[in-house]
Amino acid sequence: MNMNVKLGIFALTSVLLLASCGGGDQTITPPAVTVGTIALPANPSGYTLTIRDSGGNIIAPSMYSSLAPGAYTATYSKDGFIPQTQNFTAEAGKTTNLVYPTLQANTVSGAFYMDANGKMVAITKDDLNNAGTKFAFYAWMENETGGIDPTKVGGTADPAAPTAGEMDEVAPLLSQNVAGGYVGYKAADGKVYPIVGANVRWDILEQTGSVRFAAADDGGQASGSPVTGQDINDNALSANTYTNSATGNNVRFPSSTDYPLYNVTGVNTPDTNGFTWTALNHDPAVTTQATARIRVIAYVNGTEVTKRFLNKTFAPSARLTIVKTPKDNQAGINQSRDFAITVSNTGAGPATAIRLSDVLRSGDAAAYSVTAPAGTTANATDGFDVTFDLAAGASRTFTLPAQASAVGVYCDVATIVSYNNGAFGTVTPTLSDQACLTVTAPSLGISKTLGTLDNAGAFTPIASGVVVGPNVPVVARITVSNNGNAPATNVVVTDTIANNTVAANYAIQGNITTAPQTVNTSKTGDDGFTTGQFNLAPGATQSFTFAASGTVDGDYCDQGTFTATSNNGAAVTGASGIPCFKVASPRLAITKVNTQVAGQPPLNQLTPGSSYQSVITVTNSGSATATAVAVKDLLGNLNNVFMNYGSGSYTVSGTAQPGSVTFDAATRTVSTVPATVNLAPGQVLTLTLTSSVAAGTPRGSYCNTGSYTSTNAGTGQAQACVTVTSFISEQTQLTDTVDPIRGGDATGTILASAASVEVSSNEGAVNNVLIYNFGALDPVQQTPGLFNFSNTQVYYDPTPVRDVQTGAITSDFTNATSTRLTVGAGAGQYTVNAETGLGQQTVTLNPAFRVAPGGVLWLRTQVTAPTGTAARQYFETMRWNNTAESSGQAQTNFKAESTTVIP
Repeated sequence: MNMNVKLGIFALTSVLLLASCGGGDQTITPPAVTVGTIALPANPSGYTLTIRDSGGNIIAPSMYSSLAPGAYTATYSKDGFIPQTQNFTAEAGKTTNLVYPTLQANTVSGAFYMDANGKMVAITKDDLNNAGTKFAFYAWMENETGGIDPTKVGGTADPAAPTAGEMDEVAPLLSQNVAGGYVGYKAADGKVYPIVGANVRWDILEQTGSVRFAAADDGGQASGSPVTGQDINDNALSANTYTNSATGNNVRFPSSTDYPLYNVTGVNTPDTNGFTWTALNHDPAVTTQATARIRVIAYVNGTEVTKRFLNKTFAPSARLTIVKTPKDNQAGINQSRDFAITVSNTGAGPATAIRLSDVLRSGDAAAYSVTAPAGTTANATDGFDVTFDLAAGASRTFTLPAQASAVGVYCDVATIVSYNNGAFGTVTPTLSDQACLTVTAPSLGISKTLGTLDNAGAFTPIASGVVVGPNVPVVARITVSNNGNAPATNVVVTDTIANNTVAANYAIQGNITTAPQTVNTSKTGDDGFTTGQFNLAPGATQSFTFAASGTVDGDYCDQGTFTATSNNGAAVTGASGIPCFKVASPRLAITKVNTQVAGQPPLNQLTPGSSYQSVITVTNSGSATATAVAVKDLLGNLNNVFMNYGSGSYTVSGTAQPGSVTFDAATRTVSTVPATVNLAPGQVLTLTLTSSVAAGTPRGSYCNTGSYTSTNAGTGQAQACVTVTSFISEQTQLTDTVDPIRGGDATGTILASAASVEVSSNEGAVNNVLIYNFGALDPVQQTPGLFNFSNTQVYYDPTPVRDVQTGAITSDFTNATSTRLTVGAGAGQYTVNAETGLGQQTVTLNPAFRVAPGGVLWLRTQVTAPTGTAARQYFETMRWNNTAESSGQAQTNFKAESTTVIP
């Protein structure tokens, strides 16, 4: 509690003024309320109100209507009464009503101490009689390690006595220097409690340079007497103060622009229980040094506690400042920038042995480098060290070039580590300044991607290696991106073919589109392009989209590259990957080979009934799959005479299951099942057929035709032929219908003969002549016989009935397909040398008349034995002469039949 308390009455009001302008129904929304307020009642007792926030700071009365939300204390005090403290909370938008309590009268007179509960405890006479052991008194001017503990001043623990160094202080000229005092009560519990109202007298015993008290806490009269503030007397060589109450209305430390406060006591507020203070300065005419010897005496209720002696020196002091500029130096990679580090001495004294150190504090040290200024030494932390002096008013600037090989922010700090400040000794200040080098660079990347474009122009990437057909365009996009933090300038993108792509087979189709900028492009022939220069901001991209195609099978590759200028002026380059597209097309080839079947005639000597094998191969020698390949074989034929189909199957290389075939009898065509297959590159379809020569097939060359069709590989065919040779096989029959006969019998017998070409023959018989000998004495006799002949009839049956096992003709001239031939020259189909006669008859068919394979001539003649013909065995003979129609080979057949004449 301060002994000099001024009472006042506070009345606070708060008015919210709302204003609106304009007319109509405009609504004004008041701002949100973010502070609280307190309402004070009447104060008839004249109490002093002190409001502090949670940090112990006193709130000025002008702020009572706008308290920040939080916890506060309100202390009510008055001379002669015990103060009281209340806690309250300020809430935004709300008013807190404070109620003045009724303070109890203070029955304690003079100085007292504050116990642990804040209760005032009177000083007794016994305490005064033993002042040397019951009281503690400390006076000091600066706080050093090992002496008084300022944090315990005003508490319940002994702050401890100051050291000699704490009572011997050097202060800068023209400053007001606080000297502190503390009086405590040594209680029986071993604690030291602060005493309020103890008197402290300060006297300057000796001085040079006119040192005087500049300010004082309070006091001047004897303890307990009315006190006036700032009690300084005896030409400012003495001062009288009293120890404070933390809740009192205490005098503030001095504040002056011309004579700044120099308080290094460690106690930062006069509102501290048991603490008191005064301040010293000197005549401003002194520019070198002023000194004073000060005696400090503490009294409790008029009884001296003890004395302390202080030594004060005012001396010229250096005052250093450090500035590092610019704060943010901008550069590109490996681009040097200068920092200026300026140390100035604005004080009154020189600074010597100034140790300046500049070190890198953030950023990649491996990428950062500096050049130590001349006269300094480079250090291991990417900076420099130097020691120098500065006279009062002097300054020195060091120029530090710095650069970095990587993008980043590199901040280094220039620090004054220490300096010698004359009478103040070696000083280790907290003086430093930081500046940063911000290194930026464009980071260009280039990519090339194949893709597709929809109708809206949206690009969808596809993998490299896409396969297309010849002359089918493939879309590609080259994208240049700046992923750095600086622009790239003079960017030029080039696209060229790569990986041995043949320029003659490759071409860019149409125009190159650019986005988002419009960039000029010019083609390099048809196989590349170059852009004009453009800039690329950080984070920006630029794309170039085009289509290209290849004319022949192969891989087509091209690559995007760029050149650009970085923000440090250096050239940068880059190249994309090399995506490729493949042009692939199927290439089918067909071969057909006929081969001899084991046990069968050679391919050039086939006869009806012979078989042979045909092998058709369709090979995909291209680089793409041939789709829907249909393979067929038209059976061997000549003039629409076809081979017979036997069997067939096919295989596709790379697959294990053989395929089957189907035969269309109407078209004489063999086809695969299924009708179409796909042939991958390198695959071969092999179709194997067995065919046979049909009975009666004429001689000649018979060619099978193999063929294929495909939806993407066109068509093709191949032939292979076999030769059917001439082959004729003839058969004769000779039968007498009645045997024996009698000489002179008019009926005799019917000689029936058959002349046929076997079904297996492949050519017919022409130039047919049949010579009959009737009644010969020998079966091979060629001369006329002894029997009569008459009524010869000739029939031809192209399809007689045959025995399926033996092939023998089982039908006769009456068969349904048999017709009788006409006789006579001209329109007749045959002639005879005589209609009737003895012994021998020749039947000659028209030369062109053909006995086809399988066909038969039936001849029937009435034969009788003349009267008087000797009884015995006679022979009927037949000789069939003809020519094989194809080969022209003459054929002769002979047949004999015995006929017996009986008496």
